Amino acid sequence: MPKDQMGSVEQPSAIEYLRPEDTDHDMQALGPAQEEQVAKLRDLNIVDDQMDTGENFPPLPDFPDIEELELRSWQAAGAPDDRADHIWRLYESLTHELAYSLCEQLRLILEPTLATRLKGDYRTGKRLNMRKIIPYIASDYTKDKIWLRRTRPSQREYQVLIALDDSRSMAESHSVHLAYQTLALVSKALTRLEAGDIGIAKFGQDVQILHDFDGVPFSEQAGIEVIKSFHFDQKATNVLSLVNTSLHVLELARERRSMGSSTAADLWQLEIIISDGMCQDHDKLRAVLRKAEEQKVMIVFIILDSLHTKPGSSAQGSILSMEKAEFKNVDGKMELQLQRYLDSFPFEYYLVLRDVEALPQVLSTTLKQFFERISEQ
Repeated sequence: MPKDQMGSVEQPSAIEYLRPEDTDHDMQALGPAQEEQVAKLRDLNIVDDQMDTGENFPPLPDFPDIEELELRSWQAAGAPDDRADHIWRLYESLTHELAYSLCEQLRLILEPTLATRLKGDYRTGKRLNMRKIIPYIASDYTKDKIWLRRTRPSQREYQVLIALDDSRSMAESHSVHLAYQTLALVSKALTRLEAGDIGIAKFGQDVQILHDFDGVPFSEQAGIEVIKSFHFDQKATNVLSLVNTSLHVLELARERRSMGSSTAADLWQLEIIISDGMCQDHDKLRAVLRKAEEQKVMIVFIILDSLHTKPGSSAQGSILSMEKAEFKNVDGKMELQLQRYLDSFPFEYYLVLRDVEALPQVLSTTLKQFFERISEQ
């Protein structure tokens, strides 16, 4: 096409320019709105999808964890032994980070007691401190404190008994999942810390020691054997029998430990009870607990308050709101009065646990307060 004819070809343009003399009734310049437009805007009812429409929707149901579903499936199948290893490893994995946190906090509270490392500046000993040889010669053999002895504490030799409630009330209160989490967390933390001897017991109508204080470390295989023994079907929860039996077991363990250690006899022993908190004979328990303190046994009761967190349950299901009826003598007359259950709870050191993530901080704080108290005596 010739060059002079290219400009005469009309090409459609994407931009259309409006001249001053043109009129376009479809366009309107920006400016203050007229009264009619203002009235129309006020009549509009714009609803945002994210705005609160005033309707109260029911909360989403609290679905159980995958671990709890697997636990229920295992129990529904009759708790076969061939799957017990999977269940125990599941709970160890679930509480791995929490066990590490509890271990590091207990490291600051449970100080080393067994002297296994060498410490110097003695006139006699079994090993020379090589740093003292040159000063010894330079002093014309007068600075003769050049020997080392094993007087530096570096290991722990505590004895801890963990007792888990095996009664039917644990299953009825949906506390089994939280109980296994607590058992795995505490046992793993103590094993990682190398706190000493760990014993495991179950109780209900009867008391049975599942892992004794025989010097064998509490390993993964020991945990698998322990979890096989729980069925949560015992018809009663005899806490008084548990405390009496555990004091006897701990006394025998102390005697065995004292044969190989000079400091074990003076150490406090620890018992951790894991249960839903239902117990009888409070007055008799107080007498036995005084005996435990005389034997240097500290007992911490971990109350599993699982009913409070279950969907559809009210605050009345919590042990914090539970009441107890008692007859009291008022002006010579016996009257039936109600009081909070925990107001007469015989254990001085107890924790109400609803979430296992709170256990490391709460348990370590309780133990710290106890050891600070006995150190001031």
